[in-house]
Order: sequence, then structure tokens, then C-alpha cells
Amino acid sequence: MTNFKSQEPNSKNQKLNKRIFLGICNLKLGSWILVLGSWFLLVVQCAYFNTFYNAQNSFRQGKKLVVHDTLKTDSEFFDKTIEKTTAVIIKHPNSRYVDDALFMMGASYYYKGDYRRALEKLDFVVLNYPASKFQDDALYYKGLAHYQQEKFGGAIIALKQAQESKQYRVKAMIALCYVYFKDHNYLSLTEVAGDLIKEGIDKKEKRWVLDLLGEAQFKQAFYENALVSFHELLSITRLKEDRREVTLKIAETYLEMGDYDRCQEFLEGQADLEFKSILADLNVKLGDVPRAKELYFDIAINSSFDFSAETFYKLAELYKTDDSLEQAIAYYDSSVGRAPMSEYGVKAKKMGDILRKVDIFSKETEATDRAQFLLAEIYFVEFGDPARAMTEYGKVYTNFPQSEWAAKAKYAQFWISKDIFKNDSLTQSLARDLLNSYPNSKYAKMVSIFLPPDEDNKGWSEE
Repeated sequence: MTNFKSQEPNSKNQKLNKRIFLGICNLKLGSWILVLGSWFLLVVQCAYFNTFYNAQNSFRQGKKLVVHDTLKTDSEFFDKTIEKTTAVIIKHPNSRYVDDALFMMGASYYYKGDYRRALEKLDFVVLNYPASKFQDDALYYKGLAHYQQEKFGGAIIALKQAQESKQYRVKAMIALCYVYFKDHNYLSLTEVAGDLIKEGIDKKEKRWVLDLLGEAQFKQAFYENALVSFHELLSITRLKEDRREVTLKIAETYLEMGDYDRCQEFLEGQADLEFKSILADLNVKLGDVPRAKELYFDIAINSSFDFSAETFYKLAELYKTDDSLEQAIAYYDSSVGRAPMSEYGVKAKKMGDILRKVDIFSKETEATDRAQFLLAEIYFVEFGDPARAMTEYGKVYTNFPQSEWAAKAKYAQFWISKDIFKNDSLTQSLARDLLNSYPNSKYAKMVSIFLPPDEDNKGWSEE
């Protein structure tokens, strides 16, 4: 009974299928072609829409990893977007979604950092699809791609066009601020930043703009204006780390403008090591070197490797100025030990090696005249300290007047006075001293042409 009932529906289905099959067999050839053609078009359309949908979906997924127009971690979603949009463009070049596909491809190349290819696709959209709904999007991303390549002229043109749209007005103007800042066009930045602030942008955007504006004003030495921008920025900043960065900028501004009292007051009670570093710099400027040394040492032994290397370097510089060579060398070595490949580690290695030469020449007991001359050369060439070099050259002919290095040291002083200090009276005085003290030297003849015609220059003419 059960088996019979279960077979009955199958029997009916078989009869229905047979009738359908016979009906199909009776179709004429034209009808067959129509049916097959419609079926083929349906399959093609389904494949096309499926490819385009997958491209859109991958693009949306990739955009979720983008923060402030920057892809924070590499993503295969943009690779898939490029793959799918390429298929749409190649297989369906006349489709109404070609401009969509081109834009998504260009934006994907931008996020992947391939700015050349990004601009190729975005330019094509802008030039060939003027009525596309992605026209403004393409212009905005064009501006970003040019900016990333530091082609500031192209970036400014594209972003100014993009800002004409309601959708991209604020974003394009903020991007323009970054372009102008990097291009050192601070006047235009100030103008755009002022317009943005007047328009009532949100707090996050206002923080970006005020930060750039304050930095631009600082770089132009408009310190009072920079302080206004940074204080306003501090008032709308809530995150502790961000507030710390802004506070540092305010302290550095006070320091640069020479307002040491306000700087010290602003830093009072700050325990942060970077704040202490600014306070140490301030003490150097105020002449309180012992306090500066104390602060630098505390910072150096308690900070991270790179910052420690920088602070040990500053400490070494103070001891070098004091002529405490051994301590200076020790602190330069400490800087190298903390971060040998950092900027300050490399500088410390060079300075430590030079100071070791100074130490050797200072302790020379045999060819002391030569050692003293080479010591003066180090201060002039290696340290870039012409004033100290003048003093050290003077010791050569003062302590060793009969030395072969004496006339050369006097001439070195003459040259520094003439070309570095540009002190005419000192230069002529040194020339006269050289003629009188070492009339038969080659250096006497070299300086005589710088004396007035009525001077007695006979001394050097006779060998």
C-alpha cells in the first residue's frame, strides 16, 4: 500500500515531462533560435551583473580598512576589485557601468599606492565621462594621487575642481591645506584654513586644520599667531596623547620666540621626559648649564633608545663646550651605544672620534707646534667654530714663534677674518703683523695685496 502511493506522483511527473518534451520537439526552427538566443543573453547578463556586483562588493569591503583616505593594512579586496572591473571593461566596453568600473579601478590603485595607474584610470573618467556621477570622486582622488607623488600643481587643480561639488567641498579644502603645507605655500594654506574654520566644520576636521595652520605659522616665525592656533587646538583636544603633542608645540613656540618666563611657567610641574627636555634646552638658553646637565642626564637614563641617544648627545655637547674632553667623549659614546644608527648616534660617533684626536693633540709632548696647529684646524674644519679656531691658531705663533707652523697659523687667522668675519680692520692688522713678523714667508706676499698702496711692503720682496 505504502509503496504504491509513493510511486503515484512519479508517474504523473513522468507524463507531464513527456508532454513538455513533445511540445518542445514540435517547435519550429525559428522558435528554437529565439529560445536559445534569449537563454544565451540571460546567461551573459547574469555573468556580467555578477562580475560587476563582485567588484562593487570587494571595493566596499576594502574601503572598510581605509582611514582618512589611507589604507592602513594591505588588503586583497582592492586586488579583487581591479580584477573584476578589468573583466567588466574588457568584456562589456559599451556597458553603462564602465565609468563605475573605471573609477573603482582607479581608486583601488590609489589605495594600493600605485599612483601612476590610478591617475591613468581617473583621468580617463574625467575626460571621457563628463556626465558620470563619479566625476567629482575621480577629481578628488586625482588630487590625492598627485599629492602623493608631490606633483603639487596637478593636485591643486584637481582639488579646486573637486571642492566645487557639495559632496567633496570640505574634504577637498582640507586636502588642499595639506598640499599647500607640503609645498610651503603658507599664504594659501592660511586663506583656505580660515575659510574652513568659518564654515563650521566638525571638531575632528577643525583639529586637522588648526594643527596645519599652527605649524605653518610656526615655520614662518609668526609665533604669536601660532600660539593662538595651538591654544585653540588644545581646547578642543581630548585624547591624552594628542593633548601632550599640542602642549609640546606650545612650549616649543614659547622657547623659539624667546619668551622664557612663559615657557618655564607653562612647563612647571610637567613630568613627561620630552617636556623635561624642552626645560633643559630652556636652561641652556638661560645660562643655567649645571641645571641643564642635571635634566639631560635624568632624561637620558630614563628614556627610549632614540630619545636617549639625542639627550646624551646634547649632554656631550655641553661638556665639549666646557673643554671637559673625557666626559664629553664618554657621553658621545653613550649616545652611540643607545642608538648607533639613529641621527644622533651617527653624529655622536663622528664627534667622539674627532674629540679623541683633540685629546691626543692636546697631550702631545714632542711636535707640540704641529699638534697645536692641527688642533686649531679641527676647531675650524670639523667643529665649524671659527672663533675658537682663531684662539687656537694664535697659540701657535705665540707659544712657538720660530716654528714653521707660525706664519701659516697667522695666515689662517687672516683668512678667517677676511672671508668669515669680514672684518676689514682686523684683516689689515693681521696682514701687517704677518709682514712684520714673517717678511720672508710665502704668506707675507699673499697678504700684501690687501694692504693700502702707501704701506711699506718691502719686507716680503727680499728673500
